[in-house]
Amino acid sequence: KDCVKTVQRHIWKDYEDLADDARYTPEYRRLYKRRKETIERVFADAKEKHAMRYTQYRGLAQVSNWVKLKFAAMNLKKLARWLWQEKSDPLFILLFWPLYDTNPAHA
Repeated sequence: KDCVKTVQRHIWKDYEDLADDARYTPEYRRLYKRRKETIERVFADAKEKHAMRYTQYRGLAQVSNWVKLKFAAMNLKKLARWLWQEKSDPLFILLFWPLYDTNPAHA
């Protein structure tokens, strides 16, 4: 009867608009392009190499513990690989190659 319309907005709608505006900046676009190389790759490796496509456990607590253990193992492997690559630069390999050579014919 009054011919009055009210528009309801969520209390956080202003913040949502700010986040949408930031999403279209050039810096964010560069970061988002790197996402597929970093974050998405970690989850893909977890699914393919570490049996995280399915879980053997039931319940949030058990699954959370299992996932934490899996990702801790993945991080330790990544750390070991970084340390090994840092140690094995070309000069180090050339100087200490006879120590790594296990072929008895070269001894």
